[in-house]
Amino acid sequence: MKKTLTTLLACAALGIAYGEESGQKDGFGLELNAAYNFALKDAYKYDEGFNPKVNTYGLDLTALYALNQNNSFNLRIGWTTGDDSISTSDGDWSTTDKWEVQNIYIMPGYRYTGRITEGLGFFGGANLGLAQTKVTNEWTEPGLSEKISKSKWGFAWSAEVGVSQKVTNTGSLTLSVQLMQLLGRPDFGDGEGSDKTESQLNLGVRLGYSCQF
Repeated sequence: MKKTLTTLLACAALGIAYGEESGQKDGFGLELNAAYNFALKDAYKYDEGFNPKVNTYGLDLTALYALNQNNSFNLRIGWTTGDDSISTSDGDWSTTDKWEVQNIYIMPGYRYTGRITEGLGFFGGANLGLAQTKVTNEWTEPGLSEKISKSKWGFAWSAEVGVSQKVTNTGSLTLSVQLMQLLGRPDFGDGEGSDKTESQLNLGVRLGYSCQF
């Protein structure tokens, strides 16, 4: 958290120092976001009915290059993590099944930016790239504990819409909604449909700070 606040403050200071009274200008920019992602699909399919939905949270850093006031290309690097577990008991016997998901992704993309008022703007865009999905399963019962981790690379894509509010000449707070799918699927089962992780489809809310140089 301390590093995140330091980065945001540094970005704001640069925006104040080099800002111009205009909308998006040509050149480079940076955007840092914190996100919470709601899982729209089960993370895991299991025959006995334990189908956890793993919500995730994380950070992403986006480097932007604006061609003009409306169009920009970007490169986004992000990290998310989350877990879900279920515990059952019957007298002195109990068991816990926990699933943890971690993702690292890198996605180039495009964004369109427009103005609503002098200070308020809107944007929308899409990204396409690669993501590594790491899944850890930890299963415990009296006298027995097992933990297995597997990872896999796969394609990833996202689409977002949002609004921005200028707080400095070239610095803005941003709020967006993002649909993202990560297609890497580590397989823990026999490949016959059960005991298999699923591709992640998430609907996320992102809050961040964007500045241009």
